[in-house]
Parts: sequence; C-alpha cells; structure tokens
Amino acid sequence: MNKSMIAGLCATVALLVGGAASAADVPRAKLYRAEALPSLYVSAAQAQAACPSDQVVWANWSTRTVHLPADKYYGRTKVGAYACAADATQSGFRPAS
Repeated sequence: MNKSMIAGLCATVALLVGGAASAADVPRAKLYRAEALPSLYVSAAQAQAACPSDQVVWANWSTRTVHLPADKYYGRTKVGAYACAADATQSGFRPAS
C-alpha cells in the first residue's frame, strides 16, 4: 500500500464517519450510512482474523462491488477496504464483473 492509497483510504473513512476531506483526495466519493456498509478493515490480515471461515474481499463502496484476491483491482481502488465476503453480500455489494 503506497502513500496515495493510504491518503485516499483515510479521506474516505473521514467522509464515512462525517468528517471533512477535500474532493481532491477522494474523487466522487459518496456518503453511505454506516449500517449500510459491511465491517471494513485496513488490511486483509485484519479481515481474515475477523472472519476466519470466510473469504476476504476488497469492497469498493463507490460502485458497491467486491473484488476477489485474483482480481486485478483487489486492494487497488481509490475508495474501498477489505471485508468479509458474507458481510459484503449481506450489505448489498455484488461481485465485480
């Protein structure tokens, strides 16, 4: 994870919890109700520890899609975080095409 990814993640999290972030940090970020999002984690290891029997996915809340580890966008989109697959599906996220 590089500095720009960390900055984007921090700015996005700030938007989600109602804080301020500049539009340059997170382009086209949408504000979602916290209860509409799955439990989110900064690293895949944290997500795996939270759901040891489930697969870890990258949840992109801008498009409400999930990316599997084999996907080229896994962990690489500007707005997203790691999540348990079951939580993401229950929150209305769909598989990326």
